[in-house]
Amino acid sequence: MKILALGIMSGTSLDGIDIALCRFTQSGNKWNYEIVEAETIPYPSVWLEKLKNTPNMRAEEFLMLHDEYGRYTGKLIPEFLKGKALPQLIASHGHTIFHQPDQKFTFQLGNGASIAATTQITTVSDFRSFDVALGGQGAPLVPIGDQLLFSEFKYCLNIGGFANISFDQDGTRIAFDVCPANIVLNELAQQKGFAYDKDGQMGASGTIDISLLQKLNNLDFYHQKWPKSLGREWAENQIMPLLSASGHSIEDQAATMYEHIAFQIANVVENNGRLLA
Repeated sequence: MKILALGIMSGTSLDGIDIALCRFTQSGNKWNYEIVEAETIPYPSVWLEKLKNTPNMRAEEFLMLHDEYGRYTGKLIPEFLKGKALPQLIASHGHTIFHQPDQKFTFQLGNGASIAATTQITTVSDFRSFDVALGGQGAPLVPIGDQLLFSEFKYCLNIGGFANISFDQDGTRIAFDVCPANIVLNELAQQKGFAYDKDGQMGASGTIDISLLQKLNNLDFYHQKWPKSLGREWAENQIMPLLSASGHSIEDQAATMYEHIAFQIANVVENNGRLLA
């Protein structure tokens, strides 16, 4: 079996829209992949503002933006595909606005029907909602892909807006969010006038505050057993108040946050086996 598919998504850290054209080949029980072409398209300022303000919109405005964002991403795809083979399908994750599986909902902006109508290519979307409706977390999204494509690694770690991990344990694929990452680090960098902390320079110039680090590491989420996941709301309500109340410089807050991320990942990963990050 051979599948040529295009994946498109936007992460909570708002770095941009990621597009990848990939070829998947199945031989027996083994899946292989080839990245034909990939690109990250930075958001123009108008879309950055829209996405940041989306959680506070009225319902009608929100639904209109859901369609508008679908059409916007749909128009990027033909530009990306110029001179390339057309994919058999588009897999669109969208951009997560709300993620509260304990309240039985998650929402990713970007109407899949609008993408399909714009591109005239079969589109699959809204990957998380059914799992949440069944009582799952709806996140992380790709542990089955990790298992099928990267089985030679013991751990598959992704550090994006949030850090998440997947691994096999007693024949079962385990996956969960570890901690917030770029969603917090980018917010700190933006307070200093930067889009992100390039090469970690801002954090490297700061000093780790042990008291703040202990407060971060003692948050209830880290004592919960998997399955578990995080959303923008949790970072805004749990992490950011601790950082701002610390009274430390942005550089010190960033340095402490980097240490927090490293501590939480190390808490999950054992000192054996290969790790793909």
